[in-house]
Amino acid sequence: MEYTMKPTTYAPLLALLIAIGCSDNTATNIAPPPPPPPPPPPPAAFTVFETLGDSVSIAAKLTEFRTALGGVLNAPNSPPADSGRREINWDGVPAALTDVDSFPANFFNVNSKRGALYSTPGTGLRVDSTNFAAVNAGLAAQFTAFSGKKLFMPVGSNQVDVTFRLAGTDTPGLVKGFGAVFVDVDRLGSATIEYFDVDGQRLAIVRAPNHAGAQLLSFTGAVFQEAIVARVRITSGDAALTATINDISAGGTQDIVVMDDFIFGEPRPLGPDAQVTVGNVFFRSVHNGTQNPAVDTIAAGARVTWTWNAAGSHSIQSTGIPPAVFRNSVVMSAAGSTYSVRLFNPGTYDYDCAVHGLAMTGRIVVR
Repeated sequence: MEYTMKPTTYAPLLALLIAIGCSDNTATNIAPPPPPPPPPPPPAAFTVFETLGDSVSIAAKLTEFRTALGGVLNAPNSPPADSGRREINWDGVPAALTDVDSFPANFFNVNSKRGALYSTPGTGLRVDSTNFAAVNAGLAAQFTAFSGKKLFMPVGSNQVDVTFRLAGTDTPGLVKGFGAVFVDVDRLGSATIEYFDVDGQRLAIVRAPNHAGAQLLSFTGAVFQEAIVARVRITSGDAALTATINDISAGGTQDIVVMDDFIFGEPRPLGPDAQVTVGNVFFRSVHNGTQNPAVDTIAAGARVTWTWNAAGSHSIQSTGIPPAVFRNSVVMSAAGSTYSVRLFNPGTYDYDCAVHGLAMTGRIVVR
């Protein structure tokens, strides 16, 4: 039998291997990997104060909270101050506005000027002198007041927002901290305070401590390093008050909670934001003209915005040492491009351009 050999298929493969083996591997065009980004910026630092008990046993913790806010108690209707605190305890509310479901949302910035505006997804607000027995007779045994007799609750909802203004004005304000006394918190997590910055970003949430007995009080609050809180959202219990609802401690299925005193830092004006020009090849402070480094000083909670004044590939790259870092931008090229960060914690924040390195530098001092 005659055998014929098929054309080999190995020759091209062999030639390829020889070519690879003879190639010059000493020079490559592979760029080194970029440096890792800095860690994400730390959240705004704050201290939590909490306690539970009766009106006597919780008083010491409230004193600590007031001390942390700093300054003195600023009287109702006094003009905006540089420091101190404001307090709301409901007991001075006139009789005509008590035990009705139409308490004015702006009462504590117009009638009694303290810099607090209220809003709720419910149908109204109520200051009550009956331990809410006028709403539901079965609730009277659940609640007791911390100061005086009157208590507070939104109508048709368990949530209320407090937005801050410079006392007696329409000017937005920022506070250093906020705390509230809750009445009859049976379940952990049913009563909370959320803290938001001027952009509506949540800064923190704290939960009122719970207990097993009726007519006990819980206090919780947070104090930040600087005045950066524009609004708080208070969730008081699992549900709104109704004429038929029962508390979980009285055979119901939901934890029913109401509120007494509010304590918060003096509302302060928002600090001016900083603007930085991004050029070829420089960072320049719009405020003071400093350049490479562009140096800007802002209050905690203020915003820094970089704006490209011409086409050119640049970025904003944080180069500080944690915790004085912020989130980097991507490389952008178009004239008119912008990048912004809001900085909450005091410190010195250095930055440069990832494309040009030390040829383009800047610094933000947060106080």
